[in-house]
Amino acid sequence: MAKSVDSPYQIFSKNELPHSWEDGFLDNLKHMPAELQSQLSSAWEVASTQDFPNRKDESWRWMDYKRLDLESLQINSHTSPIHLTVRYLREHGEGEPHSGSLPSGVIVTTLRELLTSNSDLAIKLLNQHSLVKNGKFAAMASALGNDGLIVYVPQGVTIDGVLQCILEISLDNRAAFTRNIVWLEDGTNLNLEIVWVSDTNSGSGFHNGVLNVQVGERSNLHLDERQQFNLDDWNICYEVAYLGKDAQLEWNYAAIGSDTSKNFIRVELEGKGSQANLHGVMFPSAGQVINLDTRQNHWAEQTFSNLLYKSVASHEGRSIWHGMIYVDPEAKKTDAYQSNKNLVLDQTADVKSLPGLEILNDDVKCSHGATVGNIDAEEMYYLQTRGIPPREAMLLLVEGFCNQVIESFALETTRNGLLDQLMKRMID
Repeated sequence: MAKSVDSPYQIFSKNELPHSWEDGFLDNLKHMPAELQSQLSSAWEVASTQDFPNRKDESWRWMDYKRLDLESLQINSHTSPIHLTVRYLREHGEGEPHSGSLPSGVIVTTLRELLTSNSDLAIKLLNQHSLVKNGKFAAMASALGNDGLIVYVPQGVTIDGVLQCILEISLDNRAAFTRNIVWLEDGTNLNLEIVWVSDTNSGSGFHNGVLNVQVGERSNLHLDERQQFNLDDWNICYEVAYLGKDAQLEWNYAAIGSDTSKNFIRVELEGKGSQANLHGVMFPSAGQVINLDTRQNHWAEQTFSNLLYKSVASHEGRSIWHGMIYVDPEAKKTDAYQSNKNLVLDQTADVKSLPGLEILNDDVKCSHGATVGNIDAEEMYYLQTRGIPPREAMLLLVEGFCNQVIESFALETTRNGLLDQLMKRMID
């Protein structure tokens, strides 16, 4: 275990894992198939021996988890920490839940259920990609995660409408670890929304998760995510999408909940001609800290990525965005962009924006940009001269600022809900 040493660079109150968590790992290992036990043991080795992240690491520089007491949190490897609700909605989310069933071969379930019903498929999916090398908390979720969401679409299948998966995670004085997989075989199409929520609890908790997304050759995935944990919960999550040849991904992320949340969101454009459009929005308020760390990795030629993240910070809220575009020497004809735009509504809020490029090929088009600003006084004046009261004028301007991202979400109910939550935070 890493030693506990007081240092100005510390992010966590102690630099060692609770001893009881090793018992949880051993119990989790005991219930996993033999084919996965080596992988889990390797993950635990990293989780239990690697130092905690500290502020010398640029990705963690602005984070503070000292108020999170890991020792006080229970883990339970005997039962699942999640409750999954699945809804199959009409295209664009209009009307009642779809009356039909999902196409044959499509699987939407939990990891625990898949290990029981189709262990061969579970082993295949879990063995395909490993996030252990991404650090202590990615390894911890891999070693301790005993359940999570599984979405599997077999080759050549198109799912009309929107598949909505609500993951309610038990965080009542608990640490919950999840392993989640979205897997599209070649030539498939899916619109998917994942909603992360806490159960109704009286005590704060901690979620640590990993999400692997596989988009096969010539497949199309529209993925919407909403992080809506309770405001006294904590979150660290690693999410990676792997794109095959001519695959297309639209990934929209809304970060709304939690006390302090850090998400690593990475796209690996591995196949020639693959494309990714990434949109994100953050609404930190009431002292929240929300950090989204994005990376667009271009490994193959003629790949395209475009990222636009926006934040609206108020009432001592803090938003932090780290962005990086990497272009491999083999990735000629890459076309990549990233943009981060931030709106600060009062003097108590704070925004950090850190874009970056690492380009190792000359035959590319890449650019990035970042802006931080306040409500435009001239725009406010224009609206007020037309009879709109100041508060309503400000609400209109903020809604217009966020709308470009929010409109990317597939479900109308989601779009309306995001706007309602933003307006409520501004008014409260």
